[in-house]
Amino acid sequence: MADDMTTSKPVPGGYLWLAVSAVSFGGIGLEFVLLVSGLPIGVQAGIWGCVAASFLLFYLAYTKPRRDIVSLFAPVYAVLIFVLPSEFSTGPVMQILFAASISILALRVEKRFSMPRSQKRTMKQVLNDYIERITPLIRGIDEETGHLIASSLLTYKFGLYGNAVERCTEALDRLRAKTAMPDAIEAALLILRERAEDLAASRVTPTPHYTFAGTDRAFLAINIPEEEVEDQAALDLDNALIMLYAVGIETSPQDEQALEEHQRFAIQILESYRDKMGASTG
Repeated sequence: MADDMTTSKPVPGGYLWLAVSAVSFGGIGLEFVLLVSGLPIGVQAGIWGCVAASFLLFYLAYTKPRRDIVSLFAPVYAVLIFVLPSEFSTGPVMQILFAASISILALRVEKRFSMPRSQKRTMKQVLNDYIERITPLIRGIDEETGHLIASSLLTYKFGLYGNAVERCTEALDRLRAKTAMPDAIEAALLILRERAEDLAASRVTPTPHYTFAGTDRAFLAINIPEEEVEDQAALDLDNALIMLYAVGIETSPQDEQALEEHQRFAIQILESYRDKMGASTG
């Protein structure tokens, strides 16, 4: 889908990958010590060190969010080389080569397979997350005020710009009278009203008077780096529309169905900033 955002979080790693190297080369070192001491049985220490390390590598690879097939089959290779009768040499050279190989694989698994596969977030999920995020902002807004806010958005959406101006003014007056009006919602209504006034009068205001303050940033759906902003007025209007949609759908039950029917309108606004939002959230 075009409305996907990609997110991923690294999985905390440990030091198990070091154990692979320690056990395999430790077994080879023990083998050398035992052989120097005149104990022929020491040759088994290197072999079983490599076999045990291969199973550690298997466990390491299995616990990662992404699976490395080569590492998962390390125990099979170890058994074929060192346990079952075969043409492979099981001497020190083979042991060192095998230990080095699985040590490199263990490091590769730790560095490259600890990050889960990218997870896709649809813009509908982004919108729902935003609605949840601004819940503290809309506490205290009653249903009648919520209805006026929803009506401001819907009349604007339907091109009834004169009505949209009236609904915005009524919503502002009621907020000022009934509650301690949140600054971000006041700014959103003022931005929408100014834009509706311009459209109703068939004029364009080059530099709109109303905008969001820096303190409103935490309550905006679209936060992008300043260097990515091509038109601040358009960005402010889009943020105002998304905010008023979220406030309306949460506070006005009578407008919930109408707003849900126009959910795509809000999602399309978010879609237009998808790449820039993705860049800003890393």
